[in-house]
Amino acid sequence: MMAQTIGRVVETPNNEWALVVAEKDQGCASCGAVTHCHGGRPAPVRQTSALNPIGAEVGDRVLLTVESGKLLSRLALLYLLPVAMMLIGAFWGVTVSSSGGMASNGQSIGYGLTGFIFGFGMSVAISRIWFKARPVVPIISRIIDHHFQPNAFKAGSGCGCQGR
Repeated sequence: MMAQTIGRVVETPNNEWALVVAEKDQGCASCGAVTHCHGGRPAPVRQTSALNPIGAEVGDRVLLTVESGKLLSRLALLYLLPVAMMLIGAFWGVTVSSSGGMASNGQSIGYGLTGFIFGFGMSVAISRIWFKARPVVPIISRIIDHHFQPNAFKAGSGCGCQGR
């Protein structure tokens, strides 16, 4: 399965890549990983570089696809790592507190919180390494309209004003 959205090519710096602006209320809006595609920041304009194997040109309306399996496996690790470290920390806290002869929920909570923070830090570090080493890159898979210009034609009312 592939995550898909529709966009418009705004620049083609070379034959292999294109700069694409995604249309609002398309696939990006419903994707749970939208913050990861834009460096963790909400972006008012969803603009991204995409592989251009089909030779889309400036002005073309295109279909962008991203491998969902690759994206979901990364997200699973990044979200589950802090939770796993929290559980390990909590169990370690129980073990430490029970070996001293008295059970303390406070130690278990403290170790669990420490594990969660450590796991979150690891997730951030792994995310940055993955982003630099092997980013999830959208691919232009199909051209929907050639040289699409949504405001190029304004219907006239017949009065000769050309829709002005």
